[in-house]
Amino acid sequence: MTDQRIEVPAEWASVERLAEFTDQVEAVMPLTSEQNYLLRMVIEEIATNIIKYGYSGITDGMIYFTCSCVDGVMRLVIRDKGHPFDPRDQPDPDLTEDIDSRSVGGLGLFLVREFADHVSYHHDGSSGWNELVVVKG
Repeated sequence: MTDQRIEVPAEWASVERLAEFTDQVEAVMPLTSEQNYLLRMVIEEIATNIIKYGYSGITDGMIYFTCSCVDGVMRLVIRDKGHPFDPRDQPDPDLTEDIDSRSVGGLGLFLVREFADHVSYHHDGSSGWNELVVVKG
């Protein structure tokens, strides 16, 4: 099966196109319900973070998604040239605090890290590319 790919401008209007892309991937790839859930979460959480923070102060940015599923293992690759940001370095939110007292943010990245089997990140300083890889078997 071939990889499913999409590239979209790093702007809020692209979130709807990414949701449609997720529907397309689910229709053609033999993903489990857990993989589908993680796919949607990654698309929503990572894309919105790239739009909101990664390209903050940068115009004409693009986000590139590639999804593959080989031997039952889903692999998502997200590439952008926004500000470098390694989601693995972010502290886990304090889930013991009352929901009304908790700091805003961080829960989506925490859930991506929890649901994925493997998350890797690389920033190439010479080209400016950020690459996040999320894997779920």
